[in-house]
Amino acid sequence: MAPVTRLTVSALEADASSARQGNGNAGQVRGTIDGPAAMTICNAITEALKQSCGKGPTKMKAYNTHDEVTVVIQDMLTTLEKTLVQDGHEQLVGEARQGLIERVAEECRSTIEQATGRRVVGWQTEVNPSADRAITLVQLQPL
Repeated sequence: MAPVTRLTVSALEADASSARQGNGNAGQVRGTIDGPAAMTICNAITEALKQSCGKGPTKMKAYNTHDEVTVVIQDMLTTLEKTLVQDGHEQLVGEARQGLIERVAEECRSTIEQATGRRVVGWQTEVNPSADRAITLVQLQPL
């Protein structure tokens, strides 16, 4: 089984903190998405996952750093998937979820582009079934 790469929220926050502009707007990060845009992205991904597998995640948050949007998805596995993970089939669940996320990426591309005002140029996801978590990095066209 391939090792799982984990990104931490603190690393993302540190990256965002280093990108702060010196224009006196303490809470604004260069190129950030605003609250409504983050909500739009999270809602689109949640709805697409719900349509694909019958259950959407219960926790999701979008972060913006430079030319990427990072989406942390938690509590997404179905009862069947949780049972498979408990029985040692983590790799099977991970591969299935990876395929599902690729489909979701295509379904959500136009929504993300509208919400950010930038073209999506890449999409990477790391799924960790044993933690019932996925981290998706959406790469946006550079400013």
